[in-house]
Amino acid sequence: MKALNLIVVVACGLQFSAAARADRNDGCSTSMLAGRWLFATGIGHQALDNAPPPADITALGTMNIHRNGDLEGAFAVTFEGAAFAPNVLYSGTVTVNPDCTGTVSFVTTAGTMRTDSIAVLNRFEIWGMSQDPKNLWTYQARRISGRLGFATN
Repeated sequence: MKALNLIVVVACGLQFSAAARADRNDGCSTSMLAGRWLFATGIGHQALDNAPPPADITALGTMNIHRNGDLEGAFAVTFEGAAFAPNVLYSGTVTVNPDCTGTVSFVTTAGTMRTDSIAVLNRFEIWGMSQDPKNLWTYQARRISGRLGFATN
């Protein structure tokens, strides 16, 4: 079973590497992500502290990325058994390394700060995960429009 898991991990790594190289011969960059994106989280869980809500969290939203790495957007979030919050605004930055890994850091209008690790699969898809061990979730983002309207500011 361990050998099968290792094969799956290696195959996924090769697939990611091939997808990034197939999309860009020279690797990835922050500016290549400029555009409008939609994202959806998997189910996340706050398991390591007693701060509310001590249950699953999901979110769905938009992310507008500028060529210089600035970003802003809005999302709706559901806290299992506790609340639903629509239209939570946020802003921050994204940084992408040549190897197609990177980070997204942002703060919401409620003052919540977060940093995520990302993997850029290609110009149209990003995978992400929270770096906060108290808030474990993953998400996928897909581009819905290109660089139109996104200045280099």
